[in-house]
Amino acid sequence: MNRAFFQAAALTAGFFAFGPATQANIPDSSPDGDGLQAGQPLLWQALDATAMPEGLTADEVWLSIDLRSRQVQVMRGERVIQRIEHLAFGAGGAAPLRAKGSSMTPLGEFRVDRINRASRFGLFFGFDYPNAQVAEEALRRGRITPEEYWYIENYRARHGRAPHTTSLGGLIGIHGLGRGDPEVHRSFDWTEGCVAVSNEEIRALDPWLRIGTRVVIRG
Repeated sequence: MNRAFFQAAALTAGFFAFGPATQANIPDSSPDGDGLQAGQPLLWQALDATAMPEGLTADEVWLSIDLRSRQVQVMRGERVIQRIEHLAFGAGGAAPLRAKGSSMTPLGEFRVDRINRASRFGLFFGFDYPNAQVAEEALRRGRITPEEYWYIENYRARHGRAPHTTSLGGLIGIHGLGRGDPEVHRSFDWTEGCVAVSNEEIRALDPWLRIGTRVVIRG
């Protein structure tokens, strides 16, 4: 990413559009009815809790990305085995359904579906956005046409990864800085929708992430 882009991203950084995460098992802090229901977590517990994938096993390695705390955590089951203390994300904010060209980071549960070791960002782990659940929700809300929905489904079936040419965009993942400016990275959300960490930090994730590794992005 050249410096001119960083400067342009800096002008738009800070205008966030956080939305509720979908697909992941994230506690809901909103009371249902009158007062707190039995078994419902207190507000501070809900806010501090790590969003867990559905059907998590004790030895499963997965990636937790929390945009609010700006932390990336490699997890084994419910245990943290590695933590990154800073990240940058999309200059357009974050939402469960992001549109192509919006510079927004999608929220929800995904899987690593591609790894590019020759990326201009040094190392890139791609996520399967839009996955089947995203495509279904986008179709239900009228964000994509039925033709786009079936294109996504057929493309995933043929290629084993998500397409990036529909209205929902794609090529979302986590990557390093490449030759980008570390100071801008520390100061602004500058990406076109991906999650960015330093070059050293993305290399530290390499031993843990594989095709199929689950990823939960919370905002």
